[in-house]
Amino acid sequence: MELTADLIFREEYSKLVAIYCHKYGVSHLELIEDAIQDAFQKAVSLWPQQAPDNPKGWIYTVSKNRLLDKMKALKHNETTEGIPDIPYEEMNPYEINDNKLRMMFACCHPAINIGDQLLLSLKFLCGFGNRQIARVLLKSQGAIERASSRAKQKFQSVVSSLEVPEMHELSARLDAVLKVIYLQFTEGYKTTEGEGLVNKDLCIDAIKLAELVAGFKELENPKVNAVLALMYFQASRLEARVDMHGHVLTLEKQDRSKWNYHFIMQGDIYLGRCATGNEVTTYHIEAAIASYHAAAKNYAETNWAAIFDLYSRAIELSANPFYLLNRAIALSKLVPVQECLEYVLQVESTLPKNQYTFVFIGDLFKDMENNSKAGTYYQKALEYTSNRSEKDFIQEKLGQLFVN
Repeated sequence: MELTADLIFREEYSKLVAIYCHKYGVSHLELIEDAIQDAFQKAVSLWPQQAPDNPKGWIYTVSKNRLLDKMKALKHNETTEGIPDIPYEEMNPYEINDNKLRMMFACCHPAINIGDQLLLSLKFLCGFGNRQIARVLLKSQGAIERASSRAKQKFQSVVSSLEVPEMHELSARLDAVLKVIYLQFTEGYKTTEGEGLVNKDLCIDAIKLAELVAGFKELENPKVNAVLALMYFQASRLEARVDMHGHVLTLEKQDRSKWNYHFIMQGDIYLGRCATGNEVTTYHIEAAIASYHAAAKNYAETNWAAIFDLYSRAIELSANPFYLLNRAIALSKLVPVQECLEYVLQVESTLPKNQYTFVFIGDLFKDMENNSKAGTYYQKALEYTSNRSEKDFIQEKLGQLFVN
């Protein structure tokens, strides 16, 4: 049952923080966090013996009561007077999403620096722990812990209540909001920790948040539509990314009949909507790349030349090392293996130091029948992931080097 409590925590933490901050005030942020943590610790202790019929409602009731107790203990009784006691069952999805939207724009307050905006959003909107935030933002866990305390203090000092700001203020915060939404989606698409490769709930929740933003006519613009197109195209493959045993399936091995073609159609719609105006962002380019993958009837028919050109365009707009890696992967489909390997080894220092880079280079060495070098890179890849599915995937590659 500990696993159940953990799953409920991941699903409900961000909702509860947003709801309680809106109802009881941002000034009680630390009490709110403590009350929610207390409720989940109690769940871990009690649920193995007797799980409640309505786990989410139980968490809501226990955390709310714990919060009110903490507030009264600090002699803040007046804060609780007149606040409606809304049962969990009466909260509808609109209310939850409305509160999350309020929290999203509050976390992206312009008085808070961009790094802290992302940190706060990942914590309060995505329910990420410090270790997970560190991995997503490419920082040490210690640095995130220190930054988290400072960021929360700043948040409380500049955000008095969770109210949707004036429209001109919303527009100024939009870029940060979109970045947070896509970071959440990315973490769900390739989870950095745990057993599974995919967290579908994080991905779908990110899409819903972007849809909420697009619902504001004054905010709906080509960039928002590009983010939605990208996420829908990527989400279309969620069901096909692992096999029935939870093992990783590369794009080449995925059963395309399991792709969600409704999501692909939604992606096409938003791709069309984002093709207005003069601005071309990296979201536009990534969405276009994803559309080529979605349009290919099979792996062999993928238009790698177009994808290579699009990654070249992305590199002109951003120094993101992942674009360099993905362009190199596209190149490997267009030129002989030896030529690609020579190029990749020349630019290796500019590629991201992660499991994907090392697996890719290992694969190139394997194709060149240099199993020793391939094994070295696969071993490196193992050091850069704590996800069980990815570890199993890399271990399988290592094992294949010594078959026959």
